[in-house]
Amino acid sequence: MTVTTVGDFMERDLTVVMEYSTINEAIDIFYHHHVVGLPVVNADWHLVGFLGETDILRAATPSYLEVLTQGAFLSGEEEEFVRQMKDLGRRAVRDYMTKSPMFVEPYMSLMSIADLMIRKNFSRLPVVEDGVLVGIIDRRALWNFMIEWHHSDDD
Repeated sequence: MTVTTVGDFMERDLTVVMEYSTINEAIDIFYHHHVVGLPVVNADWHLVGFLGETDILRAATPSYLEVLTQGAFLSGEEEEFVRQMKDLGRRAVRDYMTKSPMFVEPYMSLMSIADLMIRKNFSRLPVVEDGVLVGIIDRRALWNFMIEWHHSDDD
């Protein structure tokens, strides 16, 4: 039996954000491409980070300490959140991304990646070869593999 690799099922149509893009640009990409996380690349397509929806929400939501020191937040929490989002939207992705993110390589087995995704609760992982982003593997790819395997078993 042949080992199925990440390279067999990764997406090669790359949706990324550049490290100097703004958070607003990243939000637009999230929305239009229906993704919850984006690889962050530099001009040479080297992976330099990963930006998830949670990174943006965490940055826009005041910390517990900020809430305690700004009693006004409790009475105007929605306005404060909108203000924080507007301010955040103009900032660079590189300031909020996860630096040195987890990534996988195309030759790795699909089952080892499935295990990694389950253990670390990842929904998407960048695929890197020689430092350059070449694809993305997500849970949908794992489902595609399982469906193909199931249908081949019917033959």
